[in-house]
Amino acid sequence: MLLKKRRNNVLRELTNIGKIQEFQRKLYAKAKAKAKYRFYSLYDKTYRMDILEEAYRRAKANGGTSGVDGETFQEIEEKGVSEYLTVLQEELKQEQYKPKPVKRVYIPKANGKQRPLGIPTVRDRIVQTAFLIVLEPIFESDFMESSYGFRAKKSAHGAIREIAKYLNWGCEEIYDVDVEKYFDTVEHYKLLKLIAQRVSDGKILHVIKQWLRSGYVEDGQHKQSKRGTPQGGVISPLLANIYLNPIDKAFERSGIGKLREGSIHMIRYADDMIILGKKKLEKGIRILKHYIKRLGLSLNKEKTRKLNLSEDKKVEFLGFQFFKTENRTTKKRLILVSPSPNSLKRCRERIKKLINHKIPLKVQEQVRNANKFLTGWTGYYRLGNSSKALNKIRDYTNKRLRRLLQRNKGKSGYGWKKIDADKIYGKLGLFCNYRVQWL
Repeated sequence: MLLKKRRNNVLRELTNIGKIQEFQRKLYAKAKAKAKYRFYSLYDKTYRMDILEEAYRRAKANGGTSGVDGETFQEIEEKGVSEYLTVLQEELKQEQYKPKPVKRVYIPKANGKQRPLGIPTVRDRIVQTAFLIVLEPIFESDFMESSYGFRAKKSAHGAIREIAKYLNWGCEEIYDVDVEKYFDTVEHYKLLKLIAQRVSDGKILHVIKQWLRSGYVEDGQHKQSKRGTPQGGVISPLLANIYLNPIDKAFERSGIGKLREGSIHMIRYADDMIILGKKKLEKGIRILKHYIKRLGLSLNKEKTRKLNLSEDKKVEFLGFQFFKTENRTTKKRLILVSPSPNSLKRCRERIKKLINHKIPLKVQEQVRNANKFLTGWTGYYRLGNSSKALNKIRDYTNKRLRRLLQRNKGKSGYGWKKIDADKIYGKLGLFCNYRVQWL
């Protein structure tokens, strides 16, 4: 009986996904065919039960902690998901849905500072996901190929490959861009105006406006938000791409990204941007600064800089380092890509925390935690010419584990003669898949 119920649930889930994908394809096709068409009747689609069920499934799969109300997915399932979604559907239908402020927490940044992260309630994450399902295909039709962040069939690896391609073409004049506190400085009315260029449904715009202005709770105090979008919200990446899309379009309209001598190319991943060219880079910089000002944003003067690969030898982007070398035999110019020194340093620091005789965990548990981290880290950084860097991380992790085993026995050193590789990678199962993925 239980297996039959599970099978029926899976079949229903697959049917819902098929219906939703077909709905999204129609939205995308219409938006793509009519660049100036404004969608005026979308709100009722956001509370369709199949969309709410899919939104719940995605929100749960993404995990995460509870918001300001403390509600969890486990509590919802104990009460009944169907009943919960039915009540939520009625709230949306009667226009009684009101989002709660996000819970503000802080996560460490690479430079030692902390990044504010806003955690919406489970209820708000479900509704945001439902809105995302409906709105994403419309705006996806407007986004440029130069945008790689948080988009279907796009990734950071795609951006890295594109940069390597342009550098190999000789585009060695570089403008490395850092937007000052982007997520904190987005102007709400400008963002809503950009959304309204495609969506004229007032109910949709009203709910998005509520999300933007619901504020956050920090140290028990509710603070209002006059600017910015909370990092951590399900719909925030889409809003970020909508807000910065005018910059992408401006580069496309200018024609400077066409494949010709002296062309300039911009690559963007969310608010991380880089401009590359052979010459006449100033034209691209002027376009960027003009639209940055129009959007009410500003550039970080300390981090935004002009580079030349021939003089500066390297450039970093999204945790990778690009550097120029030459083949010793043919003397042919080569562009190599590998994890940046800072990325390697942070990786070693993380491994040191995970495999350490000072933490009260058994060796097997420490190895499991390290494996979980290394699987994700190497999955991202194995791109390009990363063999040497990955081997260093493998050796460092090996030494950390050997040191732990020796300390547990009250001994010094690394036990090179007494602890063989079979114990490290076989019995204890330390991660050892460090194969690279070529560009």
